[in-house]
Amino acid sequence: MQDLSSFFGQQERRKGEDLADKGLVSISGSSDTGVNAFVKDSSGARVNLTADEVAAPALTAKCSCPQARKGDLCKHVWAVLLKLEQTGSDFLEGKVEVLTQEQASSTADVARQAKAEEFKAQQKQKLKDRNKEIREQKKRDKRGPQFSYPAMVQESLDYFSAQGFPLDVLDMTSLQNARKLLSRVFHPDKGGTHDEILELNLHYDRLEAYLN
Repeated sequence: MQDLSSFFGQQERRKGEDLADKGLVSISGSSDTGVNAFVKDSSGARVNLTADEVAAPALTAKCSCPQARKGDLCKHVWAVLLKLEQTGSDFLEGKVEVLTQEQASSTADVARQAKAEEFKAQQKQKLKDRNKEIREQKKRDKRGPQFSYPAMVQESLDYFSAQGFPLDVLDMTSLQNARKLLSRVFHPDKGGTHDEILELNLHYDRLEAYLN
């Protein structure tokens, strides 16, 4: 149990070993997350070991003796740990840290504080996102509803725009002027093709029908 011995003073380890060797440790209850034990010395110490979960690397030790009540890890706790090791208890599996109740409480307080700070940050971000959405909605309301053309009409507008004639203001005069100029380019006699003329007429007719 080399990983846990460093948490105890040399004197506590020596006295704890003596208690364990004399068979003065009695395990009254044991599970994967908790152990209750009694040490039959002059103090009649009762020891309780707990872990938050099976895979937790730390265990919390509590003893009824005067030394433990001062916040120290005592010989009784070490004796119980030795007894558990001797019996091959699963409780010790993966345990690399021993905490007093005070240390465990302090660690829990730090964890709760960290969780509280995280929650506070999340709420702050939610409020920030909500305010951003409100500002953007106000901008949209100020601009008013955005007009959009039917899909086929927009397709024909995109066609004329791609040919160099963006019809920002869609009216018959602009449409007829664009068709007239493009007809000169796409006419077969001018180097164009029959298909290009057909495509031009298709989009022209579609926009003309929309305007009428």
